[in-house]
Amino acid sequence: MRFLLGVLVGYSLRGKQKLLIRFLVTLALVVYVIVPAIALLGLSLDVQRERRSRPAQTKVPVLKGLTYQDAERKLRAANLNVRLLATRHDSALQPGLVIDQTPAPGEEVACGYFVGVTISRKDYVGPGP
Repeated sequence: MRFLLGVLVGYSLRGKQKLLIRFLVTLALVVYVIVPAIALLGLSLDVQRERRSRPAQTKVPVLKGLTYQDAERKLRAANLNVRLLATRHDSALQPGLVIDQTPAPGEEVACGYFVGVTISRKDYVGPGP
């Protein structure tokens, strides 16, 4: 680039070799403007094609504190599915409430994705004998 600019400025100052100056200007325009513009256009088209090929996305709603049935309804409304991961004793909560979820609320996932929930239960199952 510097060499090309130096030759171009040198010949412009002398006012000679007008054909060479036109050639160098045309070459610089093609190399530094037209070729990158074509490459960026191609990249833009690839990005748009890739975005269209992705599955539809939705945000995971907040489920903590809801009953399993309410959580299931809320997930179905958001085009998501529910999967029971575990049940855990929690004396501070009434049984049947969601106490944890995966993925976290607000995360973007594909429609139809399974959201795992952990539900509180009433009875305490202690360690075995």
